[in-house]
Amino acid sequence: MAVRFRKDRNKWFATIGEGSDRISRSFETEPEAAQWEAAAKLGVIEKRQEEQRIKEAQPKGTMGHVFVICRGLDWAGKDPTQVNNAQRLVRMLGPTCLPIEVDAAAIDDLVVTMRQLGLNNGTIKRYLSALRVMLKRAQRLKMISVMPLFPETRLLKEPEPRDLVLPSEWLAELLDVMERREQRLSAAVTLFLWHMGCRVGEAVKLNWDRVDLARNRISFVKTKGNLPRTLPIPREVQPILKAMKARGSKQVFPISYGAFYDHYRRATHEVCDRLGLSNDVRKEWVIHTLRHTCLTELAKKGWSAPAISQCAGHKTLAVTQRYVHGSAI
Repeated sequence: MAVRFRKDRNKWFATIGEGSDRISRSFETEPEAAQWEAAAKLGVIEKRQEEQRIKEAQPKGTMGHVFVICRGLDWAGKDPTQVNNAQRLVRMLGPTCLPIEVDAAAIDDLVVTMRQLGLNNGTIKRYLSALRVMLKRAQRLKMISVMPLFPETRLLKEPEPRDLVLPSEWLAELLDVMERREQRLSAAVTLFLWHMGCRVGEAVKLNWDRVDLARNRISFVKTKGNLPRTLPIPREVQPILKAMKARGSKQVFPISYGAFYDHYRRATHEVCDRLGLSNDVRKEWVIHTLRHTCLTELAKKGWSAPAISQCAGHKTLAVTQRYVHGSAI
């Protein structure tokens, strides 16, 4: 943790955390920066203490106890998103809920609760994925004999279509917020997604052995639809990759999905506040909006539907059409 003055910005910066978990804020005076740092540091300590209290308070044999075991065995060293989802699920189920009580009817009730909370279809699926991991662990520990039936995907509520396309002015504001917070890795990932149109997971998991700067090519191998593809590197992306290469990391973007998601979400909310954007925009502006925007821009430039589909890694043109807004393909 540190407070320092940056001459190039003529501001004081306070920083807590390290690596992808680092958070920075800028201030006009040193006392303001020091005050924020002290408060943020206290918040980190309180969060860790709360996590320890939660861990110690879980009665053995409950879903809370299973969650603690899964966090140490199934999710150790992995992206924290599923851990966070599982922790919220435990709260929904209740601290004394037993694995044997989580039957098909209880899962259906849980889905209804999540819908009432306004969670979209994709989020519900991720929550159920975390629940499945915990129940499989409970089965291995002989807490339950068989896995309960989960609702079929086709029975879940279909997500509302998203058609938001970002103006370049909003992107500029977003990057300015990230720069002010010294979240330069997140800013680099944002620009990469804006110009490449790939999925977030494809970007944050990309290693340098899949990037050929000499031939100006990027290969996405581990993809959602198991459709590997090789794409040319746009001119705007070349300086981003060169800057990342100088870091010497195995990953092109050494940041976790969870850290990028948190930075991006907070930055978009600040941009909405700055520009006075509506709550509908705030709700619809997600990370995937960058992909929608890129593919829509390709259509406006005259790209054919098959070319856009190949660039996106879609299995069908019907999927691609859902990503292109305001342009016929």
